[in-house]
Amino acid sequence: MRRAENVSGRISPALRSIAVCAVAFAMAAYPFAVDAKSKTGLLRLQSQAAASATAQSKSPLLIVVSIKKQRVRVFDTNGEIASSKISSGKPGHDTPTGVFSILEKNVYHVSNIYSGASMPYQERITWSGIALHAGDLPGYRASHGCIRLPYSFARKLFGLTKIGNRVVVSYDDPDPIAFDSPKLFKPLPLDDATAMQGSLAKPQLIAVNDRPDDHSAADTGVRLIGISPALLRAVADMPKDLQRRPTTRAEADQIMQEKLDRAQAAVKTAEAGLASADEKVKQTAKDFTDVNQKFETARRSVEPLREAVKTAEAQQTAAMKAFEAYMSSSADSGKTASSGADNGDSDRESNLEDALLDATIEADKARADAAANELSFAVVQGAFSSSQNARDSAADALRDAQSDLTSAKAALTDVNKEMRLRSKPVAVLISLRAQRIYVRQGFEPLLEAPIEVAPLKHKVGTHVFTAMNYGTDPNTFDWRLVSAQTPSPGQAFDEGKKKRRRTALAQGRELDIQMANEALNAFTIPDDIQQTISELARPGSSLIVSDRELPLHENGSGTEFVVLTR
Repeated sequence: MRRAENVSGRISPALRSIAVCAVAFAMAAYPFAVDAKSKTGLLRLQSQAAASATAQSKSPLLIVVSIKKQRVRVFDTNGEIASSKISSGKPGHDTPTGVFSILEKNVYHVSNIYSGASMPYQERITWSGIALHAGDLPGYRASHGCIRLPYSFARKLFGLTKIGNRVVVSYDDPDPIAFDSPKLFKPLPLDDATAMQGSLAKPQLIAVNDRPDDHSAADTGVRLIGISPALLRAVADMPKDLQRRPTTRAEADQIMQEKLDRAQAAVKTAEAGLASADEKVKQTAKDFTDVNQKFETARRSVEPLREAVKTAEAQQTAAMKAFEAYMSSSADSGKTASSGADNGDSDRESNLEDALLDATIEADKARADAAANELSFAVVQGAFSSSQNARDSAADALRDAQSDLTSAKAALTDVNKEMRLRSKPVAVLISLRAQRIYVRQGFEPLLEAPIEVAPLKHKVGTHVFTAMNYGTDPNTFDWRLVSAQTPSPGQAFDEGKKKRRRTALAQGRELDIQMANEALNAFTIPDDIQQTISELARPGSSLIVSDRELPLHENGSGTEFVVLTR
């Protein structure tokens, strides 16, 4: 684990508690061995958890843990639905405060360092080892950083919660406050009718930096400023026609369904192409086998004729050389038929001429026979080459069809994943100090970009806004504010927390609302990102605004957002 130190060079108590619990929960994500008795206990716990799950609320949940009051409370859209005493981290192993979410749930978990201590109904809120779980409650802070719950309540809570439910751990005991602000994002209108009721303007152009009244026909290009690659891909995947960017939730669903239909159709087309290519490979392979047999037969038949031509031509050459040699020797001796050469020489010459003539006739005949056969062989050879090329082309087409199917299936997987993510709320974090916005959905990072932030004169704290449901107007959200950390008005960034407790605790919800409004008014979200958030937003979506930076060591893969306030 990366060590994080405070300004004095010592490890802070919050991070020390994380480090201690990290080892205890290092094996939480891995299978573990249990004996027969433990297996029986596991089955019992699983059965109880399943029974508890029937009471699971369909509303988004807010889980608020108070270190000061050693209490946990659970809220849904209608208010508080459950509460219990807890036992948090003892001094030196303090439970970290801040904004978390449930990352993992295990009915049965045991510590791998504390003598196999049982931690039933574990609900992890950091990957470094902090969790809610059933355990001993002695009436004071006694854990090594985790949040212990009574056994019956831990079982009840396990049945209520889902992965991703928000958990706020605060020193104080904040209540969720009904809250509204024009800076909070709104959902897309439900449908065209409600969009008309809301006097919705024409579909927004995305990421255009010109003034609204200055969109000339010659300048409609999209310019993305400071946008992450994830958003670039998302925008690139939008319909090319800007009018097709969804303006209502119904249209967004329709566009997503059309995208899914296209991906499914592409897979079917690729499967049909692969089947056709495979059949073509089989047919061309069979054709090649047949033609190859004919080619081999023709090749075997033409070989003797070629050899016969070679033999006949060799005999013709030998006869020619014999005749030429005789004629050359006769010329040298001055003997000619006309000068009265003896009959023996005449016969010799006649025989050589006859032999040459016979050899020439045989060579011509061999060449004629071979030529006729070569014509037939050329036809077979042409068919062989054509069949071989067809076979090789079919094999190439099969490889292309396999690649196309792999790509189409990968695209369908991506669309199915996108469909699953659409059912999950979107989480937005704005770090005023880092002047950045982060958007995640289903623990998946969607985008990260710089935003405009006004200079902060003092601390504004960390505030969580949760869209609990659609409002009475279906084009709005019913928001709840939970302030994880609220400084006193005018508190400087280097001012300690003790003064804050003396001066601000008594002010309660009024101070939370004041600081939350100051936090909201400090930033401006670019229109294109605001539009993207609206397209994704649904009940359970949240906005976290903090004057702290995002701790990278707690916000890796498989995490929504963890903002530590202590």
